[in-house]
Amino acid sequence: MKIGIFHHQAQEAGRLSVAFARLGHKPMAMVTGDAVVEAVQHERFDALVMRWDGPDLCGVAVMHRLRAAHDRLPVIIMLMSADAPGGIAEQADLLLPDPLDDDGVVAAVAAITSARPRRIDHNERVDGLQFNRVNHEVVVRGHAVQLTAKEFALARLLVDNIGVALSRDAIMGAVWGRADLPGSRTLDAHIAQVRKRLSLRPEDGWRLSSVYGFGYRLDRIES
Repeated sequence: MKIGIFHHQAQEAGRLSVAFARLGHKPMAMVTGDAVVEAVQHERFDALVMRWDGPDLCGVAVMHRLRAAHDRLPVIIMLMSADAPGGIAEQADLLLPDPLDDDGVVAAVAAITSARPRRIDHNERVDGLQFNRVNHEVVVRGHAVQLTAKEFALARLLVDNIGVALSRDAIMGAVWGRADLPGSRTLDAHIAQVRKRLSLRPEDGWRLSSVYGFGYRLDRIES
């Protein structure tokens, strides 16, 4: 995927670019709002990650101009404060805390792009699982399994990051839009449901395991 990254600190923009490039994505780092507005006129981004303020155009102004030209571009806003400026929360697809670890940002992009409906084909097959973005249904070994919206987003996030250990904060930020979920068992309960309902078990070629003190990891194994 081609990912636009807008952060007014060049070092932070570069660090995020490295994180996305490491996973095979094509990042484009920008440090001014003017550069973002100019880039979206000539580049076709799959998603845009941006910090809401900048040295020239503020995030609100950038979002206004982006939405005027590209209403379907998934945009993730990173906020230092829990209070989103007026006009941001309504137009962003997801709000994340800033700073957030690289895995959290990458996972958020994977979640938001996989959950966003496409214009033509709403079905996508990934490693033997067929995902239907419209009705949150997954076909497993020929059987349709209906998931909740959160279960579907969690399943896609895990499958999009096979072999990668995702932190709890990264998963909760990507699926729930916040890392401070009330009740520490919310994520664990959803993991258990996804594991059970999609048969993510060793005998079926999957291992969804807990990474002690960190988070979760999904692996493809020999069944």
